[in-house]
Order: sequence, then structure tokens, then C-alpha cells
Amino acid sequence: MIEALSNGFARVERGMVRFLVVALPIMILVNVFGRFFKAPIFWLDELAVLMMVWLAMLGLSITLKSRDAVAVTLLTGAVPPAARKGLQLISDLVVLGFCVALIVLCYRWFNPLLLIHSDFNIETFAADSFNYIYQEPTETLGVPKFWFWLILPVVSVTSSVHALANLLRTCRTPRAAFVDPPEAHPVAE
Repeated sequence: MIEALSNGFARVERGMVRFLVVALPIMILVNVFGRFFKAPIFWLDELAVLMMVWLAMLGLSITLKSRDAVAVTLLTGAVPPAARKGLQLISDLVVLGFCVALIVLCYRWFNPLLLIHSDFNIETFAADSFNYIYQEPTETLGVPKFWFWLILPVVSVTSSVHALANLLRTCRTPRAAFVDPPEAHPVAE
């Protein structure tokens, strides 16, 4: 079930990344032409920056899912398969711990229970918590920034699911499957 949920999240994330990869250059090009014709669209610059953050966060989650992150394999290449599995389990646990910690931090930052307790009154929420997350607007768009910051709790949850799926997959994989990494053996041509 966790694996299926992880795969579903990954499909949605990849779709969003594809959209952003196409939309970002278009936004930038539109503004380049706008500046050329002395009619820049300032809010488009800010939106492009915010969308790049979304792209990076979604890319992080997809990278955790596929385990395509940059890795130093010096240690894992020097130990037997049983130890490789142990190192992979430790790595998966560290990643899962980081993702869960990010969920906790996002929960504390957004503080949804206090927001509900404040009857969604942003001023009351800010007065009670000294947290102005829901009041701070973007510079040129005029939209509250928290709408863009919501990518953090979303990615923390999806990354946690991916990390848990990876951990469970590592636990199920027999030790014999942890043979030398493919890059340790040059391909003969």
C-alpha cells in the first residue's frame, strides 16, 4: 500500500515538474520581451522565482523516490553485500527521519490547530502565536506567501512516503541482491 501511494505521489509530482519546466521559460521569455518593449511584468519575475522553488522541492521528492541523488559509493563499494544492505537501511532511516522532522517543523510553523482554534481569524492567530505566516503578502503579486510556502508541508509528506517505501523495499530485498554497484564494473565495449 505504501509503495502504491508513493508511486501515485510520484506520478503527480512528475506531472507538476513537467508543467513547471515548460511554464518557467515561457514566463521568463514573456518578461524578457516585456522589458525589451519597455513594459516589464514585475509580478511575473516573482512568480517565476516562487515556481523555481516549487520545482526544486518537487525535484527533491522525486529524487528521494527514485534514489537518484548524488551519492558517494566509496564505502558501500568496499564492504560485502550484507553490510551494503545495512548501510542502505541506515541511509533510508536517516532520510525518513529528516522527512518526518520536516513534517513536524512545518506543522509547528503553520500551526493548523491554533488557526482552527482562532476561528481562522488571522489577526487572532498572529496575536496568540506571534507567527505572521498567514499575513505576509508577496511583494508584487499581493497574494499571501503561505500559499506558495504550502509546498513545504506537501513535499515533506510525499518525501516521507517515498522514504518509507524505500525503507520497506530495502528491508524486503535479500542480502544477495546487494552486489557490487554497476559503476564499479566498467562496461566492456
